Amino acid sequence: MRYYKRADNCLYNPIHVKFNEVSGIGDTFSYTLQYPSFFNFKNTYFNVNQNVLNNINSTINSDVLTFKNGLVDEEKQVNADNIKNSKPQVKYKVVTNYAVTFNKNHILSTIVSLMSFVDNEGPRYNELNNYNFDLLTGNEFTIGSVFNPNVDYLKVISNYVNYKISQNKELYYKDVVVDIPEDQAFYLTDEGIVIYFGVDEIAPKEFGIPRFTMEYKKFAPYINPRFYCTPENIYTAMRLKSNYRR
Repeated sequence: MRYYKRADNCLYNPIHVKFNEVSGIGDTFSYTLQYPSFFNFKNTYFNVNQNVLNNINSTINSDVLTFKNGLVDEEKQVNADNIKNSKPQVKYKVVTNYAVTFNKNHILSTIVSLMSFVDNEGPRYNELNNYNFDLLTGNEFTIGSVFNPNVDYLKVISNYVNYKISQNKELYYKDVVVDIPEDQAFYLTDEGIVIYFGVDEIAPKEFGIPRFTMEYKKFAPYINPRFYCTPENIYTAMRLKSNYRR
């Protein structure tokens, strides 16, 4: 294959990541919501359309609040039933946090963890949302965009995940075989593509969220160079400005 070279220059996106935290404590319900929002820096080599960033910000904010509000309704119903049936009330806690896992070459990949707990038990809900955006177009992209044209990427990913499962069969449900769909959940990191599954989807609940990292260096012939960045070929804005002066 001829598509094996990583991008010659990987540029950090000139956007500011704002940390947001909202919290509240009640008798039977508390929450701590952490989530990001994105804004342009001034006087940089490139400005993302602010409408694109606003759309990403509102999408993440809406998803976090929807998760929290759904648990507010559930807690009210559960404790109303408990009071009616002379049972003790339970305490709900909602926690969200995030990570910006890839922020280069006008590609943004962010994850938001959504968890809820009842009393001192393990998580009742444990979800992971991914947000993969092309900042040039403003569109979310699917797993196929990360691979070169004419690559049977669904087969490549399926084979890899099934191979990793076969190495630790005891961790997963018996005879589980994955067949990766076009809308497979994933996010990007500097090391590679992280394929992940929901709780209780391919492994017992106690396993949490199963994740499989396809390292760029091991799958280089298949990867679109725009997504293949490594630390040694990352250009910072300072280096870019220096080159402009020459």
